Amino acid sequence: MKAYETDKIRNIAVIGHGGAGKTTLVEAMMYQAGVIGRMGRVDAGTTLSDTDVDEVHRQISISTSLLPVQFQGHKLNMLDTPGFADFVGEVVSALFAADSALVVIDAVNGIEVQTERYWRMANDGGKPRIIYINKMDKEHADFDSVLNAVKQRFGANAVALQLPIGAQASFRGVVDLVHMKALIETEDNAAPKVEEIPADLQERAAAMREAVIEAAAEANDELMMKYLEEGELSDEEIVMGLQDATRTGRIFPVLTGAAFKNFGTVPLLEMLTASAPAPDQVPAPSAMKNDQEYDLAIKSSGPLVVYAFKTTADPFAGRITFLKVYSGVMHSGSEAYNTNKSAKERIGNLFVLLGKQQEPVDSAPAGDIVQVAKLHATSTTDTLSAGNERITIVPPTYPEPMLNLSIAPQNKGEEDKLAQGMHRFEEEDPTLRFEQDPETHEALVAGMGELHIEVARDRLKRKFNVDTVLGSPRVAYRETVRMAAEGHGRHKKQTGGAGQFGDVKLRLEPVERGAGFEFVDAVVGGVVPRQFIPSVEKGVRDTLKRGPLAGYPVVDVRVTLFDGQYHPVDSKDVAFQSAGRLGFIDAMEKAQPVLLEPYVNVEVTVPNEYIGDIIGGISSKRGRVLGSDSLGGGTSVVRAQVPQAEMFQYSNELRALTQGRGSFTLSLSHYEEMPPNEAEAVIAEAKKRED
Repeated sequence: MKAYETDKIRNIAVIGHGGAGKTTLVEAMMYQAGVIGRMGRVDAGTTLSDTDVDEVHRQISISTSLLPVQFQGHKLNMLDTPGFADFVGEVVSALFAADSALVVIDAVNGIEVQTERYWRMANDGGKPRIIYINKMDKEHADFDSVLNAVKQRFGANAVALQLPIGAQASFRGVVDLVHMKALIETEDNAAPKVEEIPADLQERAAAMREAVIEAAAEANDELMMKYLEEGELSDEEIVMGLQDATRTGRIFPVLTGAAFKNFGTVPLLEMLTASAPAPDQVPAPSAMKNDQEYDLAIKSSGPLVVYAFKTTADPFAGRITFLKVYSGVMHSGSEAYNTNKSAKERIGNLFVLLGKQQEPVDSAPAGDIVQVAKLHATSTTDTLSAGNERITIVPPTYPEPMLNLSIAPQNKGEEDKLAQGMHRFEEEDPTLRFEQDPETHEALVAGMGELHIEVARDRLKRKFNVDTVLGSPRVAYRETVRMAAEGHGRHKKQTGGAGQFGDVKLRLEPVERGAGFEFVDAVVGGVVPRQFIPSVEKGVRDTLKRGPLAGYPVVDVRVTLFDGQYHPVDSKDVAFQSAGRLGFIDAMEKAQPVLLEPYVNVEVTVPNEYIGDIIGGISSKRGRVLGSDSLGGGTSVVRAQVPQAEMFQYSNELRALTQGRGSFTLSLSHYEEMPPNEAEAVIAEAKKRED
């Protein structure tokens, strides 16, 4: 692939709700640029973006694809992102690497949930945005309705630069409001024909052009002065003003078309080429050098700084890493230093993957995005630098997984293969978690939703040949006591030869919640010799591991050793350990043992209109609402404490309740005594499991 200088590169994340037509739009761009001879289809699994088995099967994008479009002397690195909420981590990574965003909106369905969410993410990241209203050829397509919604949701600085000519089956082109010409699409998908504006649209086009001129005039003082004095700007001045305002994010140009028919693709490509910022026209990400802040400059003459923003596995090329070069020039066959892992990394051949074909790249200057296969140590969010520099890019913040499930192999003996596969997936996806619960001994997987985890499960089967079973995780309950009680434990064993003897009396009492375990030596008169007191404590501690109710650990108790007996010959360490265990069990049975359940701190972020439903739902889960705070922009966060057992399916409930517009985080808070009816069910389940 031809090499491009930094100022000729555009890195654009294509974002929007699932089904808005992002993949089809990028496919149309690749067709228009001559990369492919015919457009593929999502439903047929023939697009350049969706080549993964899971994507073809489900007919959705699951992973971000890099597709470079060479157009009018520029290279547009299009990052086609998934639109489903479960794969939000892919959007986070793509927006971080991109310098601007192309927001695709369905002309029929309008602004949908994930479009709003990804818009906020792009806004928080300071990314300039260009809006494309797609599917104008579909039944019920309504440009005016969507444009009004865009202005209401995203602000009046969303400025339409085009007006559709016709709609639905009669859609045939657009009015260019800058040059006041009609661009009529042709059946052979060549560049649109330039014609005069249809008579029935001339008046409206003239009125809409005024908003375009005003937006351009606000780009700088010189243009504003001319506009105020003369009431008009030349086409060249309008273009210049729009470019400046778009690159700085002061306006959001709105274009329209029909990607499936390749209508509107050429004007969109021209807009992206002319107005999307080059990599050196946007602020560089935060970076560190030797634990100090580093002022990163995006230039090819600087030291090598390369960020791995995505890792994936390809059935043909193996493990592939997506790299954004922020400084210096990366060459095929070179070496770099992984600052995060403190390891040298051999860089193989650089390339871009077009479907299943590798297009080789000799070198990548600052600002470019390339791919490389089979890096040894590098995973997602790592930084590669020159060996003597030790520079690290500060990665973005990824959302916390919202759904936790247990995962186990169907066939015994495949636990290691399961762990190996899941750890590999973790390296690729920062929103996927895998761990072994030290208490329940379950393997746990956490993701953004059911589909996210199902895809990981399918990949385990396909790549590691491990069939798995998913389920709700076991809750790490605890046991304690309500009242004080005394217990007696005696261990006496007489056989041939030396015997065993130990006798203790213990007092068991509850302590403050969260205090743990305390052992008190209150023996007087040497009734239990000093050397055997640690043996008694060890026996008690061993018994704490499994309480009498359901076999869960015992916490928040004080055990006092206050009396006992010994034998000068037969008393031994093992005898007093056994006596300690027996004494504790005896006391526990008398002290009204109860079950404790973990509570989690919950923060639910939702649009304001759902606050009442959220509070009601939390109350129905035996939770306590602690309060709520406004975050601005019509969004609030509700804070609560809820039993952990009630939260395992909350991600599905929240998605249904808020139409996918809510999110939440969890953290362990404390333990509380369970209501009797809830405790009985847990105890019965534990006994059933033990049987």
